[in-house]
Amino acid sequence: MVTMTDSKETKDNEITVNASSARALSGYLLKKGCSKQELESKTGLQLDELDQPDHRIPLSTFHSLWDTAETFTNDPAIGLHIGESSNTDEMGVVGHIFFNNITLGDALTQFERLYSLVNAGMRVEFYVDDEFAHLNYHCENPEYYSRANMDRTMAISVIRARSLIHATLKMEYVAFAHPEPDYAEEYHRIFQCPVKFDQPHCAIVFKKQFLEFELPKRNPYLHQVLTRHVETLLNKIRPKKSLSDQVKQIASKQLPKGDVDAEKIASILCMSRHTLYRKLKSEGHAFQELVESVRKEKAIRYIQEKRYSLSEIAFLLGFSELSAFSRAFKRWTGTSPAKYDK
Repeated sequence: MVTMTDSKETKDNEITVNASSARALSGYLLKKGCSKQELESKTGLQLDELDQPDHRIPLSTFHSLWDTAETFTNDPAIGLHIGESSNTDEMGVVGHIFFNNITLGDALTQFERLYSLVNAGMRVEFYVDDEFAHLNYHCENPEYYSRANMDRTMAISVIRARSLIHATLKMEYVAFAHPEPDYAEEYHRIFQCPVKFDQPHCAIVFKKQFLEFELPKRNPYLHQVLTRHVETLLNKIRPKKSLSDQVKQIASKQLPKGDVDAEKIASILCMSRHTLYRKLKSEGHAFQELVESVRKEKAIRYIQEKRYSLSEIAFLLGFSELSAFSRAFKRWTGTSPAKYDK
């Protein structure tokens, strides 16, 4: 693996994507008869640079490549079709790490953390409720959203899961943030499950027992080597998080399991509980205050999204009873969860 390189045009504050997706898309267009010169002139890409394993390109350039692809092929469903025809040779480092985990659950947990390496304009959220596993793709800025790219991303995710993990891996449903397009029948053909459009975010939902599926072609040594490598890459593309932000991120994942434990979070951060408390105090925060802020933020978001019942929200936030959640919510907002956002 070589050191990550950036295009000369990429600025420090620019949202970028890994070049592997652009490499696969440009390769598809070249096979369809598009010339290298035409691709480079219309997108500003230097195609030879895409062969560097850890190369990154601006998200705006990647979207320009998708626009060029749709115009050249006259195929509005090109994202689905490229996703359908993809192969493992086109995977970037995050894809190789994913399929070298022990179980699907392990892979998705790590995928959530590493997805900014694939596309820094999107955020992945993975969580499990009492029946289903949810893999959500959030776009924080509408300008970062590409219908064609999300078509490809979702198609690749489902098709590779079936072919590389288990053929019986069935989706409960998939959801897209864009409106239903004219080629909606292609979604049903490829995903073979209910498809929802105009949703708050893109999502893949399946029964949680599939998380126990072991990945048949995993290589523990390769997984270890690649994981060490991506830590270096992550440090280059993301700002350093404060300890408070790190605590909130870990606490968010622990909430459905019940009480968020300071000792465990301190251990994850490689420090004692006393040191954790002391460093948080130096940042002007207390541990319990951060946990409460995470609960409040997630509670308000879940209620506004209207995807879960109040009992389900209480469970996802680690409350043992709905009444305890209701009391906490009224303390945070001055009103009950049932009356909020009405």
